[in-house]
Amino acid sequence: MSVSTVGGAPRGELSALLTSDARLRAFARRAALALVPLTLLIAFGLLGTGPVPGRNWLGDLLGYDFSQVWLAGRGALEGRAAGAYDLNAHLAAQAAAFGPDADRFAWHYPPVFLLPAALLGLLPYGAAFPLWMLVTLGLFALALRQATGSRDGVLIACAHPLVLCNLAYGQNGLLTAGLLTLGALLVDRRPVLAGLLLACVAYKPQLAALAPALLLVTGRWRALAACLAGVAGLCALSCLAFGLAPWQAFLATLAETNRIALREAWSGLDINASAFGAVRLLGGSLASAWAGQVAVALLAVGTAWRVWAGGAPLTLRAAALLAAAPLVSPYVPLYDLAPLVPASALLAIEAHRRGGLTGAERALLIASPLAAAALRPVAGATGLSLGLALALATLALVAARALPRRVPGPVPSGAGAR
Repeated sequence: MSVSTVGGAPRGELSALLTSDARLRAFARRAALALVPLTLLIAFGLLGTGPVPGRNWLGDLLGYDFSQVWLAGRGALEGRAAGAYDLNAHLAAQAAAFGPDADRFAWHYPPVFLLPAALLGLLPYGAAFPLWMLVTLGLFALALRQATGSRDGVLIACAHPLVLCNLAYGQNGLLTAGLLTLGALLVDRRPVLAGLLLACVAYKPQLAALAPALLLVTGRWRALAACLAGVAGLCALSCLAFGLAPWQAFLATLAETNRIALREAWSGLDINASAFGAVRLLGGSLASAWAGQVAVALLAVGTAWRVWAGGAPLTLRAAALLAAAPLVSPYVPLYDLAPLVPASALLAIEAHRRGGLTGAERALLIASPLAAAALRPVAGATGLSLGLALALATLALVAARALPRRVPGPVPSGAGAR
């Protein structure tokens, strides 16, 4: 008897992944057992260390994106906290500290992010970068353990390409995903703690704004009060630590941030996974890009509100927040899609509780890591934003499972006779 194969694997085994939840989970676990050690080796070994101080084994700067966080923190410790918002001075400081190939990052964060930056600035750069990776990965893993309740769930999530993307560049997407996940999952049991965790995302206001809005419209007053108090406390603490000058500089540079991130797309059109970025990537005008962004943002906010207000289970409410948050912002670098990983995990958990994945949900879980591994190459080659499509698909499937379906009632006698 011959066995048909596809790419060396029995065709029956491949088709089973599309029909069997148990087979899909077993395959994901086996893949993660190989991919997670490889991810850690690449992130902490190849890219996180090197023979030359401040450079990895490829000769590139350790944690390209993290370098300016550490540098801004050092400046704040030296009494130059507002200097990070002076673009020319910030670029010159990067070149002086890390070499001429490092002067390419503008500082857009509100001054609350100078607080952790200053703490990291107390350490030498070679120690600060791996510590940042460990802390953000640890928080992400803790959030996934809270979400899935299993080590396998954490393992599979940590094998996702978006995890390596954040670790390799020293970005904060894992921190954002971890804080949003924990805050959303604790909102019923520990509302004050949940609000404080959500407040900590204030360093990314474009991703943080949806959570307090949902708390407001659903009447979760204790969590909302804690969230607002937490944001106010972080702002006050940054003022006490660094004075008012950084806030004045931050507000004065908002127009420049819009020019750099949106109008001129310094980082490249292919890195922005928002609706705004997708329209611009296809050659659309700024006006059409903003129209598309507003439409998608309203859709995302409305969908998340319906899920939260409709009595959906906690897992699906958290998944809706995580999937919708990136859709609200006009600027979503690929690493900021990290909240989609716990959103997909929560969707799978709820599906398991209700009898199994639908075909569309299974397809999403299979396609998500594959798409995430090719987000930028596909965008550059085709002009299509897989990141936006992935976020929309995740939110749509969360809503499909969370929102009650209308069942047609009996047709009144004689209703069809006119």
